[in-house]
Amino acid sequence: MSNHKPIRVGFIGAGWSERVQIPMFRLGGLTVQAITSGNPDNAQRAAKNLDIPEVYTTWQELVASPKVDVVSIVAPPHLHRAIAVAALQAGKHVICEKPTALNVAEAEAMLAAAQAAPNQLAIIDHELRFHPRRVHLRRLVKEGYVGSVLLTNISVLSGSRLNPETHWSWWSDAERGGGMLGAVGSHMLDQCRWLVGRIDAVAAQLQTGHFYRTDAITGRQHQVTADDHASLLLRFANGAQGTITVSALYPGEAATEITIIGTQGALRLDGKNQLWGAQESDFYKGHWQLIETQPLPAVLTTAVQANPFAVGSYYLAQALAKALPTGEHVLPDAASFYDGLAVQRALDAARESHVQKSWVGL
Repeated sequence: MSNHKPIRVGFIGAGWSERVQIPMFRLGGLTVQAITSGNPDNAQRAAKNLDIPEVYTTWQELVASPKVDVVSIVAPPHLHRAIAVAALQAGKHVICEKPTALNVAEAEAMLAAAQAAPNQLAIIDHELRFHPRRVHLRRLVKEGYVGSVLLTNISVLSGSRLNPETHWSWWSDAERGGGMLGAVGSHMLDQCRWLVGRIDAVAAQLQTGHFYRTDAITGRQHQVTADDHASLLLRFANGAQGTITVSALYPGEAATEITIIGTQGALRLDGKNQLWGAQESDFYKGHWQLIETQPLPAVLTTAVQANPFAVGSYYLAQALAKALPTGEHVLPDAASFYDGLAVQRALDAARESHVQKSWVGL
């Protein structure tokens, strides 16, 4: 039996944390200690529904609490820099949601704060790096299953912003870091770097579906300034090329697919999180074979298994619960604040490309 103290997590933000992160972190072995939110009612509701011991009025109080070991920043992106820097300076480990920040300058300030606190964990919550199927996919790529990578294509399609009745929130506000490029494109850019390698240049087009949305509380209409759809072309340092499409304007069920094509084979992770491969003669004919992977544990329900972000959160929590009590503060598989800065450079380049209508180097 372990004598290690439990790792106590405080959550800043009650949206994603309440739906996914808190249940998965608890299931993965972390202690859910505290929560706060910009809307106090949301924090109180989450605390009641999920049996969270402490509710704080402000994020500053949570960051200062001696009962919190890890601060999980699940607030809108415009708050990430201030909270991350304060939490690191307060001696806390930090898990920050994506996108890292609003821009490169903020991401650089966050990295500097992490470098000034070398004994504390500082990671971006790119939890897909911990999903066993994606880990398997990466291992096959690194072992040469496809040969030299030529092309990669990632698509994340849903209809979550298609309905004009969807209410206005920070998601629609570019000044607060809203939009599909930051929310989902950041994940997929990180996946590209993790699976294929360094990105050298980006070309992008962004699209907004509905230009006005109504505030549910005030009834006022607000102009939408963030994107609902992003299409990216990528050039990698190793000569590979890539495409990323992240869209909330596709009708039907949400689906994510990753395809990696090389000189000797191809790999595909389909919308049901099944891994497929093709090599040699099958590859040339386009005949895919299902690659057997370890089944996910029964503790993860069917609904959880269908959500790759929830699965990744569970395995990230397990890794944290194993590493942090031993004094280990570096998770080699996680996205560091340096990785977060690299993705932020790609996001800023994509926005510049959209405006300039040209390729932008990183």
